Amino acid sequence: MVTSTSRTPLTEEIARCAKCGKCRSVCPVFLETGTETMVARGRIALAEAIVNGEAHFTGRFEEYINTCLKCLRCESLCPSGVEYHTILDSIRRKMARRQGVAPLARMIFRLMLPHRWLFDLGLFGAAIGQRLIPLKRRGPMRHLPLFFMGRRWIPTLSRHTAIHMLNHTRRLRNPRMRVGFFVGCLINYVYPEIARSLIRVLNHFNVEVVVPRRQVCCGTPILSFGDEASARMLARRNLRAFDRNDLDYIVVACASGGRALKSEYPILLGDAWAPLRAKVLDISEFIDRFTDADMPKLTAKVTYHDPCHLNWGQGVAKEPRSMLRRAADLVEMREAERCCGGAGAFSLFHYDLSMQIADHKVNAIRESGADTVATGCPGCMLQIADRTADAGLNVRVVHPIQILDEALAQARS
Repeated sequence: MVTSTSRTPLTEEIARCAKCGKCRSVCPVFLETGTETMVARGRIALAEAIVNGEAHFTGRFEEYINTCLKCLRCESLCPSGVEYHTILDSIRRKMARRQGVAPLARMIFRLMLPHRWLFDLGLFGAAIGQRLIPLKRRGPMRHLPLFFMGRRWIPTLSRHTAIHMLNHTRRLRNPRMRVGFFVGCLINYVYPEIARSLIRVLNHFNVEVVVPRRQVCCGTPILSFGDEASARMLARRNLRAFDRNDLDYIVVACASGGRALKSEYPILLGDAWAPLRAKVLDISEFIDRFTDADMPKLTAKVTYHDPCHLNWGQGVAKEPRSMLRRAADLVEMREAERCCGGAGAFSLFHYDLSMQIADHKVNAIRESGADTVATGCPGCMLQIADRTADAGLNVRVVHPIQILDEALAQARS
Protein backbone atom coordinates (compact mmCIF):
# COMPACT_ATOMS: atom_id res chain seq x y z
CA MET A 1 0.00 0.00 0.00
CA VAL A 2 1.04 3.61 -0.57
CA THR A 3 2.36 5.01 2.70
CA SER A 4 1.08 8.24 4.25
CA THR A 5 4.51 9.83 3.84
CA SER A 6 4.54 9.31 0.07
CA ARG A 7 1.22 10.89 -0.83
CA THR A 8 0.98 12.66 -4.21
CA PRO A 9 -2.06 13.63 -6.31
CA LEU A 10 -1.66 10.32 -8.13
CA THR A 11 -1.40 8.20 -4.99
CA GLU A 12 -4.30 10.08 -3.41
CA GLU A 13 -6.48 9.19 -6.37
CA ILE A 14 -5.32 5.56 -6.31
CA ALA A 15 -6.15 5.35 -2.61
CA ARG A 16 -9.76 6.39 -3.28
CA CYS A 17 -10.46 3.13 -5.15
CA ALA A 18 -12.29 0.77 -2.76
CA LYS A 19 -11.71 -2.19 -5.12
CA CYS A 20 -15.49 -2.84 -5.12
CA GLY A 21 -15.49 -4.02 -8.74
CA LYS A 22 -18.56 -2.10 -9.94
CA CYS A 23 -16.51 -1.05 -12.96
CA ARG A 24 -16.51 -4.69 -14.10
CA SER A 25 -20.23 -4.47 -14.89
CA VAL A 26 -19.84 -1.76 -17.53
CA CYS A 27 -16.27 -1.88 -18.88
CA PRO A 28 -16.52 -2.77 -22.61
CA VAL A 29 -13.12 -4.47 -22.60
CA PHE A 30 -13.72 -6.52 -19.45
CA LEU A 31 -17.14 -7.64 -20.70
CA GLU A 32 -15.40 -9.18 -23.71
CA THR A 33 -12.22 -10.54 -22.10
CA GLY A 34 -13.15 -11.23 -18.47
CA THR A 35 -9.56 -10.27 -17.62
CA GLU A 36 -9.14 -8.45 -14.29
CA THR A 37 -6.10 -6.51 -15.50
CA MET A 38 -8.23 -5.07 -18.32
CA VAL A 39 -10.73 -3.23 -16.10
CA ALA A 40 -10.37 -0.01 -14.09
CA ARG A 41 -9.94 -1.81 -10.75
CA GLY A 42 -7.18 -4.01 -12.16
CA ARG A 43 -5.37 -1.17 -13.90
CA ILE A 44 -5.50 0.94 -10.73
CA ALA A 45 -3.90 -1.99 -8.86
CA LEU A 46 -1.18 -2.09 -11.54
CA ALA A 47 -0.67 1.68 -11.20
CA GLU A 48 -0.31 1.27 -7.44
CA ALA A 49 2.29 -1.45 -7.97
CA ILE A 50 4.27 0.85 -10.27
CA VAL A 51 4.16 3.68 -7.72
CA ASN A 52 5.29 1.34 -4.94
CA GLY A 53 8.12 -0.07 -7.03
CA GLU A 54 6.53 -3.52 -7.07
CA ALA A 55 6.08 -3.61 -10.88
CA HIS A 56 7.94 -2.31 -13.91
CA PHE A 57 7.01 -1.05 -17.37
CA THR A 58 7.18 -4.33 -19.25
CA GLY A 59 5.57 -5.04 -22.59
CA ARG A 60 2.74 -6.89 -20.88
CA PHE A 61 2.14 -4.01 -18.48
CA GLU A 62 1.89 -1.57 -21.41
CA GLU A 63 -0.58 -3.89 -23.14
CA TYR A 64 -2.86 -3.89 -20.11
CA ILE A 65 -2.76 -0.09 -19.89
CA ASN A 66 -3.18 0.51 -23.61
CA THR A 67 -6.21 -1.78 -23.98
CA CYS A 68 -8.29 0.82 -22.14
CA LEU A 69 -10.75 2.58 -24.46
CA LYS A 70 -10.89 5.53 -22.06
CA CYS A 71 -14.66 5.55 -22.54
CA LEU A 72 -15.06 6.94 -18.98
CA ARG A 73 -18.07 4.69 -18.33
CA CYS A 74 -16.51 3.34 -15.13
CA GLU A 75 -16.35 6.84 -13.63
CA SER A 76 -20.10 7.33 -14.11
CA LEU A 77 -21.01 4.69 -11.52
CA CYS A 78 -17.97 4.60 -9.22
CA PRO A 79 -19.33 4.97 -5.66
CA SER A 80 -15.99 6.40 -4.50
CA GLY A 81 -15.86 9.00 -7.26
CA VAL A 82 -12.45 7.85 -8.47
CA GLU A 83 -11.17 9.91 -11.39
CA TYR A 84 -9.84 6.89 -13.22
CA HIS A 85 -8.81 8.91 -16.26
CA THR A 86 -6.43 10.94 -14.05
CA ILE A 87 -4.70 7.75 -12.92
CA LEU A 88 -4.55 6.35 -16.45
CA ASP A 89 -3.17 9.58 -17.92
CA SER A 90 -0.50 9.78 -15.21
CA ILE A 91 0.66 6.24 -15.87
CA ARG A 92 0.72 6.81 -19.63
CA ARG A 93 2.87 9.91 -19.11
CA LYS A 94 5.25 7.89 -16.93
CA MET A 95 5.41 5.21 -19.63
CA ALA A 96 6.16 7.81 -22.29
CA ARG A 97 8.96 9.32 -20.20
CA ARG A 98 10.42 5.91 -19.40
CA GLN A 99 9.95 4.12 -22.74
CA GLY A 100 9.74 7.09 -25.09
CA VAL A 101 7.14 7.73 -27.79
CA ALA A 102 7.35 5.56 -30.92
CA PRO A 103 9.39 7.35 -33.63
CA LEU A 104 6.56 7.42 -36.20
CA ALA A 105 4.06 8.72 -33.65
CA ARG A 106 6.58 11.31 -32.43
CA MET A 107 7.12 12.54 -35.99
CA ILE A 108 3.38 12.90 -36.56
CA PHE A 109 2.77 14.58 -33.19
CA ARG A 110 5.68 17.03 -33.29
CA LEU A 111 6.14 17.72 -36.98
CA MET A 112 2.96 17.09 -38.95
CA LEU A 113 0.14 17.99 -36.56
CA PRO A 114 1.56 21.39 -35.53
CA HIS A 115 2.25 22.26 -39.19
CA ARG A 116 -1.14 21.89 -40.81
CA TRP A 117 0.17 22.17 -44.38
CA LEU A 118 2.30 19.02 -43.93
CA PHE A 119 -0.62 17.01 -42.62
CA ASP A 120 -2.84 18.39 -45.39
CA LEU A 121 -0.27 17.33 -47.98
CA GLY A 122 -0.07 13.80 -46.56
CA LEU A 123 -3.84 13.36 -46.49
CA PHE A 124 -4.18 14.82 -49.99
CA GLY A 125 -1.73 12.19 -51.23
CA ALA A 126 -3.72 9.48 -49.46
CA ALA A 127 -6.95 10.75 -51.05
CA ILE A 128 -5.41 10.60 -54.52
CA GLY A 129 -3.94 7.15 -53.85
CA GLN A 130 -7.30 5.93 -52.61
CA ARG A 131 -8.84 6.80 -55.98
CA LEU A 132 -6.15 4.94 -57.91
CA ILE A 133 -6.52 1.61 -56.09
CA PRO A 134 -9.25 -0.75 -57.38
CA LEU A 135 -11.67 -0.98 -54.47
CA LYS A 136 -14.76 -2.85 -53.47
CA ARG A 137 -17.64 -0.63 -52.41
CA ARG A 138 -20.56 -0.90 -50.05
CA GLY A 139 -22.57 2.28 -50.31
CA PRO A 140 -20.23 5.20 -49.46
CA MET A 141 -17.63 2.88 -47.90
CA ARG A 142 -14.55 1.50 -49.63
CA HIS A 143 -12.56 -1.58 -48.80
CA LEU A 144 -8.78 -1.22 -48.64
CA PRO A 145 -7.28 -4.68 -49.22
CA LEU A 146 -3.68 -3.52 -48.78
CA PHE A 147 -4.17 -1.52 -45.59
CA PHE A 148 -5.39 -2.09 -42.02
CA MET A 149 -4.85 -5.85 -42.42
CA GLY A 150 -7.35 -5.81 -45.29
CA ARG A 151 -10.26 -5.73 -42.87
CA ARG A 152 -11.39 -2.11 -42.83
CA TRP A 153 -14.08 -0.28 -44.74
CA ILE A 154 -13.48 3.47 -44.82
CA PRO A 155 -15.20 6.46 -46.44
CA THR A 156 -13.67 8.36 -49.31
CA LEU A 157 -11.10 10.86 -48.06
CA SER A 158 -11.82 14.46 -49.01
CA ARG A 159 -9.38 16.00 -51.48
CA HIS A 160 -9.97 19.43 -49.93
CA THR A 161 -10.07 20.05 -46.20
CA ALA A 162 -13.08 21.59 -44.47
CA ILE A 163 -10.92 24.38 -43.05
CA HIS A 164 -9.68 25.29 -46.53
CA MET A 165 -13.16 25.20 -48.07
CA LEU A 166 -14.77 27.19 -45.25
CA ASN A 167 -12.05 29.72 -44.55
CA HIS A 168 -14.20 32.51 -45.97
CA THR A 169 -17.61 31.83 -44.46
CA ARG A 170 -20.57 34.06 -45.18
CA ARG A 171 -20.71 37.31 -43.21
CA LEU A 172 -24.17 38.11 -41.90
CA ARG A 173 -25.54 41.64 -41.82
CA ASN A 174 -26.87 41.71 -38.26
CA PRO A 175 -26.09 38.34 -36.68
CA ARG A 176 -27.61 37.54 -33.30
CA MET A 177 -24.34 35.81 -32.33
CA ARG A 178 -20.87 35.13 -33.66
CA VAL A 179 -19.33 31.73 -32.96
CA GLY A 180 -16.04 30.03 -33.72
CA PHE A 181 -16.11 26.50 -35.10
CA PHE A 182 -13.50 24.03 -33.87
CA VAL A 183 -13.47 21.57 -36.76
CA GLY A 184 -11.43 18.57 -35.57
CA CYS A 185 -9.36 16.22 -37.73
CA LEU A 186 -11.95 13.70 -38.95
CA ILE A 187 -14.41 16.40 -39.98
CA ASN A 188 -11.60 18.32 -41.63
CA TYR A 189 -10.26 15.41 -43.68
CA VAL A 190 -13.02 12.80 -43.92
CA TYR A 191 -16.40 14.39 -43.20
CA PRO A 192 -16.32 18.02 -44.46
CA GLU A 193 -20.05 17.68 -45.17
CA ILE A 194 -20.64 17.86 -41.40
CA ALA A 195 -18.94 21.26 -41.35
CA ARG A 196 -21.02 22.49 -44.26
CA SER A 197 -24.23 21.32 -42.57
CA LEU A 198 -23.28 23.00 -39.31
CA ILE A 199 -22.62 26.33 -40.98
CA ARG A 200 -25.84 26.20 -43.03
CA VAL A 201 -27.89 25.43 -39.92
CA LEU A 202 -26.31 28.18 -37.82
CA ASN A 203 -26.61 30.70 -40.66
CA HIS A 204 -30.29 29.76 -40.92
CA PHE A 205 -30.70 30.81 -37.30
CA ASN A 206 -28.79 34.06 -37.99
CA VAL A 207 -25.60 32.94 -36.29
CA GLU A 208 -22.35 33.92 -37.98
CA VAL A 209 -19.64 31.24 -38.03
CA VAL A 210 -15.89 31.86 -38.00
CA VAL A 211 -13.54 29.00 -38.93
CA PRO A 212 -10.02 29.99 -37.78
CA ARG A 213 -7.57 28.74 -40.37
CA ARG A 214 -4.72 28.27 -37.87
CA GLN A 215 -6.54 25.78 -35.64
CA VAL A 216 -4.92 22.35 -35.30
CA CYS A 217 -5.67 18.91 -33.84
CA CYS A 218 -7.19 18.96 -30.34
CA GLY A 219 -4.42 16.68 -29.05
CA THR A 220 -6.57 13.80 -27.78
CA PRO A 221 -4.65 11.10 -29.73
CA ILE A 222 -1.37 12.52 -28.42
CA LEU A 223 -2.51 12.34 -24.80
CA SER A 224 -3.36 8.67 -25.35
CA PHE A 225 0.34 8.12 -26.05
CA GLY A 226 1.34 10.04 -22.93
CA ASP A 227 3.07 12.85 -24.87
CA GLU A 228 1.84 15.77 -22.77
CA ALA A 229 4.41 18.24 -24.12
CA SER A 230 3.20 17.81 -27.71
CA ALA A 231 -0.45 18.04 -26.62
CA ARG A 232 0.28 21.29 -24.78
CA MET A 233 1.98 22.71 -27.88
CA LEU A 234 -1.16 22.05 -29.94
CA ALA A 235 -3.39 23.46 -27.21
CA ARG A 236 -1.40 26.70 -27.23
CA ARG A 237 -1.82 26.97 -31.00
CA ASN A 238 -5.57 26.52 -30.68
CA LEU A 239 -5.65 29.12 -27.92
CA ARG A 240 -3.98 31.62 -30.25
CA ALA A 241 -6.27 30.66 -33.15
CA PHE A 242 -9.50 31.26 -31.23
CA ASP A 243 -8.41 34.01 -28.86
CA ARG A 244 -7.94 36.48 -31.72
CA ASN A 245 -11.62 36.58 -32.56
CA ASP A 246 -14.48 38.30 -30.75
CA LEU A 247 -16.60 35.19 -30.24
CA ASP A 248 -19.74 34.58 -28.22
CA TYR A 249 -19.20 30.81 -28.24
CA ILE A 250 -16.97 28.08 -29.65
CA VAL A 251 -18.99 25.21 -31.11
CA VAL A 252 -17.66 21.69 -31.59
CA ALA A 253 -19.17 18.79 -33.56
CA CYS A 254 -16.65 16.19 -32.34
CA ALA A 255 -17.15 14.45 -28.99
CA SER A 256 -13.45 13.93 -28.29
CA GLY A 257 -12.54 17.44 -29.42
CA GLY A 258 -15.24 18.93 -27.23
CA ARG A 259 -14.07 16.98 -24.20
CA ALA A 260 -10.48 18.07 -24.85
CA LEU A 261 -11.44 21.75 -24.99
CA LYS A 262 -13.65 21.47 -21.90
CA SER A 263 -11.61 19.14 -19.68
CA GLU A 264 -8.04 18.71 -20.96
CA TYR A 265 -7.17 22.28 -21.97
CA PRO A 266 -7.78 23.70 -18.46
CA ILE A 267 -5.11 21.25 -17.26
CA LEU A 268 -2.71 21.83 -20.17
CA LEU A 269 -3.07 25.63 -20.29
CA GLY A 270 -4.29 26.62 -16.83
CA ASP A 271 -5.87 30.06 -16.42
CA ALA A 272 -4.94 31.08 -19.98
CA TRP A 273 -7.75 28.88 -21.31
CA ALA A 274 -10.38 29.86 -18.70
CA PRO A 275 -12.07 32.67 -20.71
CA LEU A 276 -12.49 30.38 -23.73
CA ARG A 277 -13.43 27.28 -21.70
CA ALA A 278 -16.62 29.03 -20.61
CA LYS A 279 -17.59 29.49 -24.27
CA VAL A 280 -17.19 25.89 -25.48
CA LEU A 281 -20.41 24.05 -26.40
CA ASP A 282 -21.16 20.93 -28.36
CA ILE A 283 -23.26 21.87 -31.37
CA SER A 284 -26.26 19.99 -29.91
CA GLU A 285 -25.98 22.06 -26.71
CA PHE A 286 -25.91 25.25 -28.74
CA ILE A 287 -28.90 24.25 -30.88
CA ASP A 288 -30.88 23.12 -27.84
CA ARG A 289 -30.12 26.29 -25.90
CA PHE A 290 -30.50 28.98 -28.54
CA THR A 291 -32.98 27.74 -31.19
CA ASP A 292 -36.60 26.61 -31.00
CA ALA A 293 -38.05 26.82 -34.50
CA ASP A 294 -40.41 24.04 -35.62
CA MET A 295 -39.88 22.34 -38.97
CA PRO A 296 -41.43 19.54 -41.04
CA LYS A 297 -39.97 16.20 -40.05
CA LEU A 298 -38.07 13.96 -42.44
CA THR A 299 -39.49 10.56 -43.24
CA ALA A 300 -36.25 8.94 -42.09
CA LYS A 301 -36.36 6.60 -39.10
CA VAL A 302 -33.33 7.59 -37.05
CA THR A 303 -31.65 5.90 -34.09
CA TYR A 304 -28.99 7.55 -31.95
CA HIS A 305 -25.68 6.22 -30.58
CA ASP A 306 -24.25 8.00 -27.52
CA PRO A 307 -20.54 8.74 -28.05
CA CYS A 308 -18.63 8.01 -24.85
CA HIS A 309 -16.77 11.33 -24.83
CA LEU A 310 -20.03 13.24 -25.32
CA ASN A 311 -22.20 11.27 -22.90
CA TRP A 312 -19.82 10.20 -20.13
CA GLY A 313 -17.15 12.79 -20.94
CA GLN A 314 -19.38 15.88 -21.13
CA GLY A 315 -22.75 14.84 -19.75
CA VAL A 316 -24.45 15.62 -23.07
CA ALA A 317 -27.16 13.07 -23.90
CA LYS A 318 -30.59 14.73 -24.02
CA GLU A 319 -29.58 17.60 -26.33
CA PRO A 320 -28.76 15.51 -29.44
CA ARG A 321 -32.01 13.59 -28.97
CA SER A 322 -33.98 16.81 -28.63
CA MET A 323 -32.44 18.05 -31.86
CA LEU A 324 -33.21 14.82 -33.68
CA ARG A 325 -36.84 14.70 -32.48
CA ARG A 326 -37.40 18.10 -34.05
CA ALA A 327 -36.24 16.83 -37.43
CA ALA A 328 -37.06 13.11 -37.73
CA ASP A 329 -38.68 10.05 -36.20
CA LEU A 330 -36.28 9.04 -33.41
CA VAL A 331 -36.27 5.43 -32.23
CA GLU A 332 -34.02 4.42 -29.34
CA MET A 333 -31.69 1.49 -29.86
CA ARG A 334 -30.94 -0.98 -27.10
CA GLU A 335 -28.04 0.17 -24.91
CA ALA A 336 -27.49 3.33 -26.90
CA GLU A 337 -24.85 4.37 -24.36
CA ARG A 338 -22.73 1.26 -24.91
CA CYS A 339 -19.31 1.94 -26.46
CA CYS A 340 -18.93 1.16 -30.17
CA GLY A 341 -15.29 0.09 -29.74
CA GLY A 342 -13.77 2.76 -31.96
CA ALA A 343 -11.74 4.93 -29.56
CA GLY A 344 -9.41 6.31 -32.22
CA ALA A 345 -6.18 4.34 -32.52
CA PHE A 346 -7.57 1.59 -30.26
CA SER A 347 -9.46 0.07 -33.21
CA LEU A 348 -6.21 -0.14 -35.19
CA PHE A 349 -3.90 -1.53 -32.51
CA HIS A 350 -6.52 -3.83 -30.97
CA TYR A 351 -8.59 -4.63 -34.02
CA ASP A 352 -10.15 -7.95 -32.98
CA LEU A 353 -11.18 -6.66 -29.57
CA SER A 354 -12.58 -3.51 -31.14
CA MET A 355 -14.69 -5.60 -33.52
CA GLN A 356 -16.03 -7.77 -30.68
CA ILE A 357 -17.20 -4.66 -28.86
CA ALA A 358 -18.70 -3.23 -32.06
CA ASP A 359 -20.78 -6.36 -32.72
CA HIS A 360 -23.12 -5.41 -29.87
CA LYS A 361 -23.71 -2.01 -31.45
CA VAL A 362 -24.38 -3.48 -34.90
CA ASN A 363 -26.94 -5.89 -33.45
CA ALA A 364 -28.66 -3.06 -31.56
CA ILE A 365 -28.86 -0.98 -34.75
CA ARG A 366 -30.30 -3.92 -36.66
CA GLU A 367 -32.93 -4.53 -33.96
CA SER A 368 -33.98 -0.86 -33.95
CA GLY A 369 -35.25 -1.09 -37.52
CA ALA A 370 -33.81 2.37 -38.26
CA ASP A 371 -32.56 3.30 -41.71
CA THR A 372 -30.28 6.02 -40.34
CA VAL A 373 -27.83 6.08 -37.42
CA ALA A 374 -26.92 9.47 -35.97
CA THR A 375 -24.07 10.07 -33.56
CA GLY A 376 -22.23 13.18 -32.37
CA CYS A 377 -18.72 11.80 -32.87
CA PRO A 378 -17.00 11.45 -36.27
CA GLY A 379 -14.84 8.66 -34.81
CA CYS A 380 -17.96 6.70 -33.86
CA MET A 381 -19.37 7.41 -37.32
CA LEU A 382 -16.27 5.86 -38.87
CA GLN A 383 -16.45 2.78 -36.66
CA ILE A 384 -20.19 2.22 -37.04
CA ALA A 385 -20.12 2.78 -40.81
CA ASP A 386 -17.24 0.30 -41.09
CA ARG A 387 -18.95 -2.40 -39.05
CA THR A 388 -22.43 -2.02 -40.53
CA ALA A 389 -20.92 -2.14 -44.03
CA ASP A 390 -19.01 -5.29 -43.13
CA ALA A 391 -22.22 -6.81 -41.74
CA GLY A 392 -24.12 -5.95 -44.91
CA LEU A 393 -26.51 -3.70 -42.97
CA ASN A 394 -28.01 -1.07 -45.23
CA VAL A 395 -28.05 1.99 -42.97
CA ARG A 396 -26.83 5.54 -43.37
CA VAL A 397 -24.49 6.91 -40.68
CA VAL A 398 -24.56 10.67 -40.12
CA HIS A 399 -24.03 13.42 -37.57
CA PRO A 400 -27.22 14.82 -35.93
CA ILE A 401 -26.51 18.28 -37.39
CA GLN A 402 -26.85 16.75 -40.87
CA ILE A 403 -30.36 15.53 -40.03
CA LEU A 404 -31.31 19.03 -38.91
CA ASP A 405 -29.77 20.51 -42.06
CA GLU A 406 -31.81 18.13 -44.25
CA ALA A 407 -35.03 18.99 -42.41
CA LEU A 408 -34.42 22.72 -42.85
CA ALA A 409 -33.68 22.18 -46.56
CA GLN A 410 -36.96 20.29 -46.89
CA ALA A 411 -38.80 23.14 -45.17
CA ARG A 412 -37.35 25.63 -47.64
CA SER A 413 -38.24 23.58 -50.72
